[in-house]
Amino acid sequence: MKLSAVNLKAFRPIKKTPPIVSWRLGTTISVVATMFLLLNFLEQPFNPHLTHRKTFIYLGDGDGDCEWTDVDGLPEGSTGDDIHGTLFASYPASGMRVTWQQTEGITGVKVYDDFFNLASPKIGMVKTQYPHYEGFWSYGTNLNQVILLIRNPRWALPSYLTLISELNFAHTWELSYEQLSNVFTKRANMSDWIKWRDYRFNDEIRLWGLQIDFYMENGALYWEPYDFERNCQYPFSFLNDSDKPWPQDYHCGNDIDSCYPKAIISFEKLKSPITGPEELLKIANVIRGKNITVMDEDGINCMWHETWVKTPAPSNDDRDANGLPREAYNFTLAQMYTIEEKLVEYETKYSTGIWTNNMEAQDLVANFTLYLGDVRDEIRQMKDDPPPTAAPNVDYEQQLVEWYDSKG
Repeated sequence: MKLSAVNLKAFRPIKKTPPIVSWRLGTTISVVATMFLLLNFLEQPFNPHLTHRKTFIYLGDGDGDCEWTDVDGLPEGSTGDDIHGTLFASYPASGMRVTWQQTEGITGVKVYDDFFNLASPKIGMVKTQYPHYEGFWSYGTNLNQVILLIRNPRWALPSYLTLISELNFAHTWELSYEQLSNVFTKRANMSDWIKWRDYRFNDEIRLWGLQIDFYMENGALYWEPYDFERNCQYPFSFLNDSDKPWPQDYHCGNDIDSCYPKAIISFEKLKSPITGPEELLKIANVIRGKNITVMDEDGINCMWHETWVKTPAPSNDDRDANGLPREAYNFTLAQMYTIEEKLVEYETKYSTGIWTNNMEAQDLVANFTLYLGDVRDEIRQMKDDPPPTAAPNVDYEQQLVEWYDSKG
């Protein structure tokens, strides 16, 4: 992710308790407020601090060497209409920053954010967290294919909390902008992590999986009608197995050729010096030949390393200098078992039935197997050295609700 990669939309804490006003009135108020903020945002002067970055890309010479230069919005002479557009989709905090940096490195073309700079057309390459409530389908019919990015939920969930914590749980776009300088500077304080974890865990681990299902099943719509935020919270709920077959999201097959991904990209593999260049080549092969010039295969290895070394700050590593390391943000043993169960569920689902010989499903399963190994290693360590047991607190759930409400 990057400064402008932060979803600059409002972060609105999700309430599990029934609202005081009716949901219809609440929705009306939300829509009016959103339109006001949107119009206000579009009238703001251009701020170069909020642009993608001053970043660099390749100039390949066919012998495996590479060099960085300035990135362009679109290929020279293109208006975007002639480009077979690509959507990069993921659950929040799944390594999208690394993904767009590497993609820009091999193309020289800017990857746009689904929410940032709404006055600009979303064409060429766009990143999103849609249909997660942090995402926004702002690209209309401009895109044609999908690349799905995944990350071990063991690390994606804490990273998501870190991001919204750096934004001080901002619940409007204006407040988010005010906090941009904090992004990639520090992790959440431990008290906020524990409270957010215990309040949001069950829904977020479910959304992590449903994000994958949505694209693999070409727009499997898991939320109820009129749940415009797609958060499946009161008065709405998640669709379940008894509701299947789930309807298809209108965007899939209408606004885009298909939501089914052309490739599965693993954040863990993309950032590794051993597997990174090969994972980047998968992205290159999806984009190549779609009116975007892509670096020759012999230069991919060079560009992966150049991008990794020379990418401008800030980066995820900068967070380690200001507080606790990421390993300090743990789950309870019961939550780790739930993560394990979710991974087993998805490993089984995408290795059987209609998915048995599906290449993208096989990619998913290979990564789920690796995730399971890491999660099970951590579970064994927790069992060998159990963390202290918290004292009973009959008011804990209510305290979580009050804490979450206090964040906006």
